[in-house]
Amino acid sequence: MSETSGMHSQKGDLDRGITLSLFLGTMAYLIDGWLQSSDIFSLGSGTLAFILGGVCAQFFTGIQNGGDWVIKKILPITIICLGFGLDLTLLFGDGEGRIGLMIGITSAFFCLVSSVLIGRLLGITTELSLAVGCGGAICGNSAVVSVSSPLRIRQSFLALILATINILGVITFIAIPIFSTILGLEETSAGIWAGSTIHAVPQAISAGEAIGEEGMIMATTVKLSRVGLLVLVIPLCALIGGSTAREDYWKNPLSKIPYFLPGFILAAILATWLMPEEYSEQLSGLAKISLAPIMASIGFFLSMEGIGREGTRIFAIGAISSVAMIFFSLIMIYLFV
Repeated sequence: MSETSGMHSQKGDLDRGITLSLFLGTMAYLIDGWLQSSDIFSLGSGTLAFILGGVCAQFFTGIQNGGDWVIKKILPITIICLGFGLDLTLLFGDGEGRIGLMIGITSAFFCLVSSVLIGRLLGITTELSLAVGCGGAICGNSAVVSVSSPLRIRQSFLALILATINILGVITFIAIPIFSTILGLEETSAGIWAGSTIHAVPQAISAGEAIGEEGMIMATTVKLSRVGLLVLVIPLCALIGGSTAREDYWKNPLSKIPYFLPGFILAAILATWLMPEEYSEQLSGLAKISLAPIMASIGFFLSMEGIGREGTRIFAIGAISSVAMIFFSLIMIYLFV
């Protein structure tokens, strides 16, 4: 009788967590839409959902089971759909565009490498350090969520990483346009700087818009070229996550590749060269919508105790690597633009 009662309790917790994640994701999506239509600053639906999930985690128990289900079942499909939002031709350009892409891509790799090195100095595993680096180097929340599964990141650590990336994303979003004005950078250079350093895509575009029309075009192009690096980074993370998690990885490496990895790459290829743009936009839009309940679910694993114990070192990795990327990008701009 007690075993049956326990099963019913687990089923109830599962349903409650799933329902709450969907509700919070919907609320975040609606709030973000209202803020944007009212020309009010918004952190984005994903960040809002993550914050709401983190708040709920402090007051509700048993919701982690449902959150874990959402992450495991919906996340792989979302990652594939994110591939439909990539235009791989943005990795190639000419003139200032080509220089901007070069600076954006090299800055991203610099951030990734520096994150891993800093993590080793602080005693953090390569997997956690690389996840933090992906958030700063590529595209904020989306990148962290995309690499979390192949890197086998636990939800509690994933919540800490996302908290770090969201804080640093807001800081860079505000700081880059201000310092671009202080340093007297031209619109093109400032746009390259914004596109090669700011964490999330909407934030980079908004910062470019604040700089000027040319700045927004350059920031968008450079930022999306960094997003395109997911095609290379996700397989790398799958390799690292698989090889360190299982001793027999090299005996049959293909069996350890998650199905969303070839799906993501295929989606990017289809969206770039084969699929009509309206269809790829609809599928990538689906990913953006489904990302909100996933972010809320990850927020369920955010605990005050975890922040105090591990959050400081994870934040240090993100902060130092982000600052290093900002200076590296600025030096590259002065040398080549």
